[in-house]
Amino acid sequence: MDNYVLPTKPKPSEKYLDLIEAYKHLHKEEYKFRGISLIPFAIDIYGIIQYNKCKSIIDYGCGKAIAYKENFKDIDYKKQIPNFTVPLHKWWGIDELQLYDPGVPEHSKLPTKKADLVICTDVLEHIPEEDLDWVIREICSLSNSVVFINVSSVPAKKTFTSGKYKGDNVHVSLFDHKWWVDKVKTVHKDYKDLKIYLTSTEKTGIMGTCIKGE
Repeated sequence: MDNYVLPTKPKPSEKYLDLIEAYKHLHKEEYKFRGISLIPFAIDIYGIIQYNKCKSIIDYGCGKAIAYKENFKDIDYKKQIPNFTVPLHKWWGIDELQLYDPGVPEHSKLPTKKADLVICTDVLEHIPEEDLDWVIREICSLSNSVVFINVSSVPAKKTFTSGKYKGDNVHVSLFDHKWWVDKVKTVHKDYKDLKIYLTSTEKTGIMGTCIKGE
């Protein structure tokens, strides 16, 4: 596999590994982590794809990725997107799609080929703070040109149902938009050729910032 992460991928923390096991347990439940958190941003992402002429995508932390499947029948979410009658990547006009999620066996292998756009929605707030730098770096290192990130700054409705964190909220890294901007900027210094669209879901609404080289 190409060495995307510079200089090397750090060893994940013990907490990260424990949480991955807990997420694997949650993923066994059919209606949890279905991969639909990106749907409210689908039109915005379409605009990013068109503006930046993206032809390939990696969804990093895709969950069950049901929005990309032919049998996607979630009518409530379809109402949010006009003419959404095909899998999401086809609606976007994307030629190549790669899916990654360490908690889902069928998507657990990290892509070995970069994409024009890397999407990461409802992921980073699930990562322990001590692991955020290397995870964001890994996300950036998989992109040829553009990254779209959405994080939530409010507690989730879900809690862990197994392991040492049983009963704890699944959003383990809760910070405001400015904190996330500063965090992503520290990594972006090594990826100045990338354009990063960062949005955060706050109690008062959604905030967004575009981080790019000067």
